[in-house]
Amino acid sequence: MSQAALRSIIGAALLVAFVLLPFAGLSDYWTYTVTIGFYYALLAASWSLLVGYVGRISFAQAAMSGLGGYASALGVLEFGLPIGLGLVFAALIAGLVGYVLGWLTLRLHGAYLGLTTIAFGEILRISVTAEHWLTEGSLGLQVPPLIPGGSRLEYYYIFLAITVGCLAAMGLLLRSRIGLFFQSIREDEDGAASLGVAVTTWKCVAFAISSAFAGLAGGLYAHFVQLIAPSMMSLQEMGVILAMAVIGGFHNILYAALGGMLLQVLLEALREVEQWRLVVFGLVTILVLRFAPNGLFGMLSNIFVRRRNSDG
Repeated sequence: MSQAALRSIIGAALLVAFVLLPFAGLSDYWTYTVTIGFYYALLAASWSLLVGYVGRISFAQAAMSGLGGYASALGVLEFGLPIGLGLVFAALIAGLVGYVLGWLTLRLHGAYLGLTTIAFGEILRISVTAEHWLTEGSLGLQVPPLIPGGSRLEYYYIFLAITVGCLAAMGLLLRSRIGLFFQSIREDEDGAASLGVAVTTWKCVAFAISSAFAGLAGGLYAHFVQLIAPSMMSLQEMGVILAMAVIGGFHNILYAALGGMLLQVLLEALREVEQWRLVVFGLVTILVLRFAPNGLFGMLSNIFVRRRNSDG
């Protein structure tokens, strides 16, 4: 069995499992936790799309999520947009800013690219904090609910549906001609350019697409928790997203998304140990990078495929 077939089977099984999960006696608290997990799954997958498939690293994903959250909230509060259009507005604004960030960092690589995206994310966070008249600063901005009077179960299924839809869209994109352009840039930019790939354009597009998904996730999160604050754009939050993608397997969008779900559940399960849980995740991330560079789910997938092939 090929890994592509295995991923299809795993994806279908996971979809059925998540659809049925609330009927397995899941409490309201854990329903809420898993719903937040879908938010992190989208962020981890969108980061994986940029880093794992294009080879362009960014530490501004949390900032793009926060930008999307504020864009949607202010679009609804200040311009009277319906919440659905507010979410579209969030994705468009984040995508546009992501495109600009990609253009600004075209000639940067490695540590220089990473440091530039950190600085960009911090500029966004500080700007949001400073503009108290519009964003309420560090106090946080009250946001209209996605579903007025909606239950935890309704939010759960909405987040599940949107997460599955976004992952499917990412998968189709990566299997298309555009996905081939992305992977050719990751492997050899000069070689791709010599074969006629518009490297400059597609790197900017990759930043835009990754940021748009993050902005959509941020908008959903804001209308779910009904409060948005600059803290969701912090470097610590970015570190959590990075750990989720790395532990899941950032070379695959599905594995990265599963890493987001897994770590969000573990974060809540270890809440009693407070900040020490972040130390635990830092150590786990280091160990995964050392012994399972394809992530936990990538490692399990490889083991399963090898065993099936040896048995066959």
